[in-house]
Amino acid sequence: MATVDWPTDRAFAPQRMKFGVSTPKSAWAAPFTGQTQSISHLADRLMCTISLPPCSRTDAGRREAFLMSLASTGDWVRLSHRQRPAPLGTLRGSPTAQASASAGARTISVQTSAGATMLAGDILGVNGQLLLTAYAGATANGSGVMSLPLVLPLRAAVSSSAPLTWSAPTATWQLAADSIDLEYMAPSLQDGVDIMLREVY
Repeated sequence: MATVDWPTDRAFAPQRMKFGVSTPKSAWAAPFTGQTQSISHLADRLMCTISLPPCSRTDAGRREAFLMSLASTGDWVRLSHRQRPAPLGTLRGSPTAQASASAGARTISVQTSAGATMLAGDILGVNGQLLLTAYAGATANGSGVMSLPLVLPLRAAVSSSAPLTWSAPTATWQLAADSIDLEYMAPSLQDGVDIMLREVY
């Protein structure tokens, strides 16, 4: 198994993209009071569906080769959030993790410049995972330290001083199904196809 980059040529340019999350939980109800509760298993994983448009027979061959190979080998693929390649907030430069954080943490301490901001949904990358800023956002204090609340818990631990990526950060993904098929609607055209991906570690 290897980790490869999502191709950038026209055969792989998304027409649409869905972005979401899978959050496994257990739920139960009290037999006498009727109260319900749930507990998270901390196995949250981002989900992504890329819709590729119809393409010519020439492009179809490359598309088939790449996607069928992913299905056969189980290779992981690096892919960024195509709609938000940079934060809407002002954080730039070379941010780092100000302190270590364990898997499952919902906050990470970021060392950046004083007054830098991250807005809800802004994304940082670290060690192959995407860190989505929670709804409240965050602002760095006068020392440049930002306590960044996260939408999802950390899927893997982050070490102190680890570099954080703000420009088109990538996560690692794998096909969410063990098979794939591609349809032809005319002798020279391959039909569009939806590719479902699941974040992996």
